[in-house]
Amino acid sequence: MGEWKKLGSIVLCQIHTDRMIHDGVYRDELLTKVESLWLSPDGVVGLVGGQAILQAHHRLHPTRVIGTTEKHRTYLPHRLLSFGFTSHYGAMAEHFGVATLGCAAEDIIIEYDQQVSLAEVSSGVQIRSGDRIIELAGAEVAKPCVPFTRYLLGDQRTPEDKVAPHRAFLDDGMRGFIVGLANHTEPVDITVGDEFWIRA
Repeated sequence: MGEWKKLGSIVLCQIHTDRMIHDGVYRDELLTKVESLWLSPDGVVGLVGGQAILQAHHRLHPTRVIGTTEKHRTYLPHRLLSFGFTSHYGAMAEHFGVATLGCAAEDIIIEYDQQVSLAEVSSGVQIRSGDRIIELAGAEVAKPCVPFTRYLLGDQRTPEDKVAPHRAFLDDGMRGFIVGLANHTEPVDITVGDEFWIRA
């Protein structure tokens, strides 16, 4: 099955309370930093100040529908949690001039000093805290969209042909990854400081 390797620790947990794109414009003000996350087969819930807030893709969120179409409005059980890396934000900041940590709306950000590929996370990942291990599986690349790329370029009117090379830069995991729960049926807790592991 392979050995496990620690990549780093979680430095940011956040949720978005609605879909990030409205009228073709990417809106970072919809991001909310939270103290911890509950992850279940229904999706992500953010906890802040004793209040539980549904993440926009949660099955019970009022804007969601169940199915496999209209992905931005759809609950997909194999796409529950998104994650990114501080190293990727460093690369994005170098490319675009600025990239605020978490602006791509990943649920968790892991501190790590190298770029991470899909191949490295596709065999499964774990989030650990003491003896608690959360198994995550089915990693996919979080595909960058045109509005997010324009957001990083600082101009929502950038023509799509000029957006294309920058969007390609954000692909292949630079903009993050999405996973589902492997074997958990009850909610699991994720918080800043938890460790992120991959198969070596």
